[in-house]
Amino acid sequence: MNRSTQESPRNLYILFFIGIAFFLALALKNSGLYPFIFSDEYTYSRYSRLIPLSDSMIPGYLYLAVYRLTNHCGADFLGCAKIFNAFFFACATPFLYLVARRVMNTVPALLITVCALLAPINSYTTNYMPEAFYFLGFWVFMWSIFRVRPGFAQDWAIAGFTLGCTALIKPHSMLFVPAVLIYIGYVSATARDSDLRMTLRNLGAFLLAALVAKFAISFLIAGPAGLTFFGPSYSKIASSTTSGMDRIIQLLTLGLESVRGHLLALCLIVGLPMAVVVHAVCKAVFARREPDTAQKMAILATLLFANLIAVVGLFTASVVNTSVYESVTRLHMRYYDFIFPLTWIVVASRLYAAPEGQARGWRAVLAVLIGLPMVYAIYTAMAPFEPSIIDSPELRGFLFHTGSFYFMSALALLSLGAWVYQTRWGARFFVYLALPLTILLTSYWVTREQRLHLIPDTFDRAGLFTRQYLSAEERTQVLIMGADLGGLIKASFYLDNTEVSPATVDDSNHYDFQGLPENKKWLLSIGNYVPQANGRPQVIMPGFTLTRISANETIDMRNTRWPGVITLAQGLATPESWGTWSTDDEVVLTFARQLPETFDVRLTAHAFGPNIGKDFILRVGSTRVPFTLSEQDQELLLHLDNPERASSLIIEVPQAVSPAQLGINADNRKLGLGIQTLSIEQRD
Repeated sequence: MNRSTQESPRNLYILFFIGIAFFLALALKNSGLYPFIFSDEYTYSRYSRLIPLSDSMIPGYLYLAVYRLTNHCGADFLGCAKIFNAFFFACATPFLYLVARRVMNTVPALLITVCALLAPINSYTTNYMPEAFYFLGFWVFMWSIFRVRPGFAQDWAIAGFTLGCTALIKPHSMLFVPAVLIYIGYVSATARDSDLRMTLRNLGAFLLAALVAKFAISFLIAGPAGLTFFGPSYSKIASSTTSGMDRIIQLLTLGLESVRGHLLALCLIVGLPMAVVVHAVCKAVFARREPDTAQKMAILATLLFANLIAVVGLFTASVVNTSVYESVTRLHMRYYDFIFPLTWIVVASRLYAAPEGQARGWRAVLAVLIGLPMVYAIYTAMAPFEPSIIDSPELRGFLFHTGSFYFMSALALLSLGAWVYQTRWGARFFVYLALPLTILLTSYWVTREQRLHLIPDTFDRAGLFTRQYLSAEERTQVLIMGADLGGLIKASFYLDNTEVSPATVDDSNHYDFQGLPENKKWLLSIGNYVPQANGRPQVIMPGFTLTRISANETIDMRNTRWPGVITLAQGLATPESWGTWSTDDEVVLTFARQLPETFDVRLTAHAFGPNIGKDFILRVGSTRVPFTLSEQDQELLLHLDNPERASSLIIEVPQAVSPAQLGINADNRKLGLGIQTLSIEQRD
């Protein structure tokens, strides 16, 4: 079936309204949600915002470059990423519709479009991940490939260029290139007046354009480091699958078990679409003529599913037991769930099919082949496989509530039965009843689970508090410890710094601060315990504790505050890039704890104007130590005794004077000395 896609202005207005409505709805739905997918969100935030793009382990350079703009949002970078996600996801609206319109009328095409946007896949718009952007990229590719005229190599080149661009959002597009090449070969070979030369020309044009898009844009964004297919991260995973025959046999065994879970899930949640797709493919192959548009969609959908499920099964097998979260029962359906609307479109194309009573037997065979696994999946509720909102939101929404699970399962079985009886009846039942109800229910349950993350957990609160309590430079000196690695990575996400180090320990451990990295000055410990401070500055909060590790207190005067070190600073100006000026006759620094009985002060400073060469006084308790400064920064080591264990350090300025008084400029601040750093060093 091939239909005209010429659209009236009214339809364009409707599409625009749908896109805007979904953008606003998603932006509102996602607001206030705390992040909950780790370590993926931490990884993509790190690669896109915190390191040079050329250092990224994942070559999704287009995604990384675009989302690097969220740095302009400061601490609310996640909020901006959610807005980007909602925008890109909503931008898929016209492409979904235009693909659907190639095989159906306006009303069902609009319905399919709304269902695709309302489906649980939109749950990814709340995460700092490329899924929403990739959804747009994939459907632009679908639009480009189904508008191709088989004999025009330039059309295939445009489709190839589009695919190459999607690989720069997520490199996973390169994984299904074999499926697309088989599709191009089949469509070219069955086209009218086709020959081997045309087929090879089409394949070459597609491949060349895809490679040019991927590598040229990668090079422009990331330089020579961008000239890679999958990047270091995925290449490492791939290399682990080719290490000895025993390993290969193990991977195949685990991979087949994973594939079984994916096939059961597909039979359960897209049973009728899979039956209609396979039926359309069989008809096209046995007809031995050029397939119509709906059959082309069915062929491509079948090839994509076969290709990606095999890849996902192998990937799952390769990462089993690499962490507590990785097992063969984990179903990574997000690697192909963006294809689901294509199968719905194939079903909707049968709304206009002529009666096919003579083919009922073949439909019954397909219904049995898909229906039996569907019944088994219903009976076992997909056990032992574990659907989650992270990897398989569609399946999670389907299984979330027992009552709605059986209701949606009944709709799926009835759709299959109606299709066996008559193609159009099955299509109508599915498109106008089963699909909308299933989408509404699954999306409702997924959204309900997401809304649980409106309340911050301990890791959210620990990360947010530490970000606000410490300066950007101090956050580089944080070590995070706890028993839950995923939670530690979540807290790291908030600290927004590549130097933050998470480390797991047993929940019953007591920290003695021995063996910790020398460059770490703060310990954020998360769990139901409090590290022994032994006199160290410490902030104890419900569920977590922030402790200053270092014994020496160093004060960088470029900062405005020194958490855990200084509680009150008087007589200092606003910090500048080099340090800060004194602005009174005295500088008073009140420390968070008592100063040692004997200690040294290491001071880097310079004097201003008439104070050059004159005696400043450093005072603690009753002890007074004079010192002099030149007009250039110099480092002094001053020895002090503090028998009273006073907690305040005072610098007396000999002659505080303003630049205005000296006729230098209009600055009225009374300056005495410029301080760069000051540190307290305990003497043995």
